[in-house]
Amino acid sequence: MDEQKPTERLVRTITLTKDDLSLLDSIERYVSSGGYRIKTDSKLIRAAIQIAHKSLNNESYDLKEIAEKVLSEDGRTQSKLLFKNKKN
Repeated sequence: MDEQKPTERLVRTITLTKDDLSLLDSIERYVSSGGYRIKTDSKLIRAAIQIAHKSLNNESYDLKEIAEKVLSEDGRTQSKLLFKNKKN
């Protein structure tokens, strides 16, 4: 099994408007249409940043790749996978 380098996490407080939250809901629906459940705001924001960055740079992006990356880097998801692997 490949050993993964832990993702560096920074804590930053942001303020979101109702419009921002509505846009996040739209992104959640868009990502969910690809079969991924990204419900936490931090994961949604990270996915949105990656989608926006690629769009601004006229780069194509793979929704599956972005969703998998965001989910795999999330500490809670990693903990669940580790627990599941230990259980099996």
